[in-house]
Parts: sequence; C-alpha cells; structure tokens
Amino acid sequence: MSKWGIEERETIDKINEIGFSGNILNIAAGDGRFNDKLLEISDSVTAIDIDENELKILKDNCPNDLKNKLHIKVVDITKTLPFEESSFDGIFCTGTLHLFDEIVVKNILKEIKRVLKPSGKIVLDFATDIKRIDDKGNNIVFEGEGNYNTEDSINLFRNELTDFSLNIEKSTFKEEDLDISAGYKQIAGNFLIISGTKD
Repeated sequence: MSKWGIEERETIDKINEIGFSGNILNIAAGDGRFNDKLLEISDSVTAIDIDENELKILKDNCPNDLKNKLHIKVVDITKTLPFEESSFDGIFCTGTLHLFDEIVVKNILKEIKRVLKPSGKIVLDFATDIKRIDDKGNNIVFEGEGNYNTEDSINLFRNELTDFSLNIEKSTFKEEDLDISAGYKQIAGNFLIISGTKD
C-alpha cells in the first residue's frame, strides 16, 4: 500500500471507464499509487514527480513484467512540463492538485491541455473540505494549500476545461492509520473525480 493510502475504488472504476490507452502521463505519481493499474492498460506510462526518492520507490515496487513500459522523470509540475505539445494519449493525476493555490492549479491545467493530444483523455482528482489529523490529534494544513470547498472547485474545473467533454463526480473519503511519513495519520473529506476527452 502507498503511504498516501489505498487506491480508491471510484478512481479505479473511472480509469476502467475512461478507456485509457496508448502513452499515459502520470503527474505527481509519488510512490506509485495507481501506477501499476495504468501500466496494465496502456502502451507506456511516464511517471513524473518532484521527489526522486518517491519515483525510486515506484520503480522498485513496479512488477517486473511491467517495467519495460515505465519511464520515470523528476519534474516540478508547477513549471512548464518538459514535453512537446500533444505528447500523450492520456493524463492521470490524483492526490496533488488541491495542494496548490488556484493560480498554480490553472497553470498546471494549461500544461495538461498543451501536452495532451486531441481526443486525449484525462482522469484527475481534487480533494475538497479536507481534514488531516496527526498522531497527536492536531489538525494539519500544508503551507500554501488552497483549502478548497466542493462547489468552487467544480466551477474551477468547468471554467478551465471548457475544451473537454467533462464529467465531474463527487465522492467522500476517510483513511486512518496512515504512515506518519505522509505528515498525518488520518485524513477525511470530499474528492472530485474529473474525467473527460479533449475536443
């Protein structure tokens, strides 16, 4: 299991439903939660993250029969992505976008649109109304985090992804007894699953 928690069933279902194929970009892949699933259904996965150690864990945990389809690269997603326009057939990003303020989220979405091929597919998630608790019972808020509510977040994605046939679904989550290296032991809130096809 990833230190960031379990693979939510709703996200797995959305991956299956969207029909990812071809070359997939896994943005902020971390230690690999969902990455093996993406490898199973695609020709290749490029997993990017700012943390080289997380990518090493991802690679080490990747099943041997899938490693030939895996490419890893250290990337700061708040900057211009180091890929040409229309490089990927699909883009996947979970557990990350909500950590940034709205201006940064909009810039990341602009880059997602740039590197995604026409008719390319996305599956993103976006946590809202988050509550994190550390092992001493303290509420944890990450510096610079957007602290988004659900309705404003839905509007953000609808406004920024107008060139997609878009589907946004809301779900809830609660996880306990997480590895403290994540920075907290418990987390709960809502999350949006944003999926669609680029026009």
